[in-house]
Amino acid sequence: MTCGIPVLYAQEKGYFKDAGLDVNIELFATGAPINEAIAAKQIDVAVSGFASVYSLANADCSWVADVNTTGGIGLYARADSAVAQAGETEGLVGSADTLKGLQIMEPLGTAVQYMTETYAGKFGLSPDDINQVNMEYASAYQAFTTGEGDAMAANPPYSYQLEEAGYAKLCSFEDATGVNMCDGCFVRNAVLKDRSEEIQLFVDCLVKAMDDMQDDTLRSEYTRKIYADNAITCSDTDLAHEIEDRDYVGTEAMKAADYKMGAAWVAITDFLVSAEKITAENAPNVPASINPTFVSKTTGTEIKAE
Repeated sequence: MTCGIPVLYAQEKGYFKDAGLDVNIELFATGAPINEAIAAKQIDVAVSGFASVYSLANADCSWVADVNTTGGIGLYARADSAVAQAGETEGLVGSADTLKGLQIMEPLGTAVQYMTETYAGKFGLSPDDINQVNMEYASAYQAFTTGEGDAMAANPPYSYQLEEAGYAKLCSFEDATGVNMCDGCFVRNAVLKDRSEEIQLFVDCLVKAMDDMQDDTLRSEYTRKIYADNAITCSDTDLAHEIEDRDYVGTEAMKAADYKMGAAWVAITDFLVSAEKITAENAPNVPASINPTFVSKTTGTEIKAE
């Protein structure tokens, strides 16, 4: 939900309207249905996370802006479990013996699946060696905390709630994968070709909203409102953690000398090719889809892609 906040804020503040745009917003629970809607030409622009890579690999879309960093993702087990007691190596808790056959609840096709499979790979295991159960975060959290399964791959606020309840953190996304990922905005190429001026205005409004969200008080108040409106449980503590872990990639961040847009996509694509989820033939489409032209114009800075 973090990545959608600036879009909702821009809509509520009238940024899109003032730019002459008529924007209709539809909310999705995860990235997979967003890809389906994009492929079916039901939506033109999407703000999403890890699952976006599949739309980029199909050469149908372009990534036009990073929106937020994705800190706070982790894999959790019960503190008294064998895997949690196996010891830690380079930020990863567990062992090949304790991981084999582990039942892990998580939404497949998302960043947490990439984290889980990369984590298992660090112990010499393949995805077939673990049992990944496809469940949405809320359902997985309810099931895991009532005694089902062996582990849960979670994003905020569920990751924070698990930590506060005393569950053991087996790994973070960053420690497991070695990359720092951003959620972001992508657009169907046909729309980009025919309506590039409107896309530029959309990106301008999106970046303006992200710049506003650098104010932690404003971000906290608005995010709390959106979560309440959508029945998302998030305590003040959880929200504070989320704001600390997930930065919006505003103008200042994009102007940094070492900033590159879409920096994690190459590593992610390489993994998905090795996992046979993206073909080697389609893999070059991902880096080719990273298009910093629009944010470069918005910020007045030549921004490079990975």
